[in-house]
Amino acid sequence: MFFQLTLTVLALLLLSSPSKHPTRQPHPQPGDRSRFAFVNNFYRAECRDQSGDIRTDLQRLSSGEFTQSELGRSSLLGRAQKSPECRKEVIHALMERMDKPDLNFEKDISSYFVWREGSQLLGELKATEALDLLISHLDLTNGLHSSSKVFQPAILGVRQMGLAAVPKLAVALLQSPKAGVRMAAAYCLTDIGGVSAMNALRRAQNSEGNQCVARFIRISLSTFSYKLKGQIAFGNEAPQANEDARRNWLTAFDCGDWVTPKSKRPAMILFRSSSSS
Repeated sequence: MFFQLTLTVLALLLLSSPSKHPTRQPHPQPGDRSRFAFVNNFYRAECRDQSGDIRTDLQRLSSGEFTQSELGRSSLLGRAQKSPECRKEVIHALMERMDKPDLNFEKDISSYFVWREGSQLLGELKATEALDLLISHLDLTNGLHSSSKVFQPAILGVRQMGLAAVPKLAVALLQSPKAGVRMAAAYCLTDIGGVSAMNALRRAQNSEGNQCVARFIRISLSTFSYKLKGQIAFGNEAPQANEDARRNWLTAFDCGDWVTPKSKRPAMILFRSSSSS
């Protein structure tokens, strides 16, 4: 009798308890919502540039002085790594500072310094939201030339984006009205490598109307396409891409009206054994 009574009580307790669906998430209680709001507001407040720190760091980047630039870069990177909200704040501030009308690095050296450091920082942060800005300025240079592409700073950030940049680079290579942008897009695609980059170059090869760009695409494909395990691969690991081949590829990039005339260019063409340098 006692055993039956116990079973009855247990059954009643089970029936009276609220059922929990295994996939249903409990609704946050008012206290939970206030805690969530507090955390979100904390991160937003932490990332607001109330004291002008971001503005100060951007000024440091524009100085061109190594110690100041490193200090600004380190501060911005550290801030961006605090939280997704802070990362967005830093990226927005960089893009806003870099996106100036009628940029001329030869006349506005401080803007060149901001682009040189800011582009690399955006690349390191994998800020794909900045790709349109960077790609539209791929041809912007301060008039000097180096195999490192440090004087053409938009390239520095785009190539750090890796495969994520390939679709937009492919569009720029086909559609940009500026030969300099198309040339730099071909350079970035080759530097990034991969089958999708190779296919983008192949699609543009037949339609490219500028002789310099068409020749550079042709040399890029012949220098860095190779067979790997029975498949066609494309990248810096091509066995035929020795130092002389890379030198020829880099020389082919130095072609066109957007490049400073050789009679006025300082002797700063630095060839290295790796195309990614």
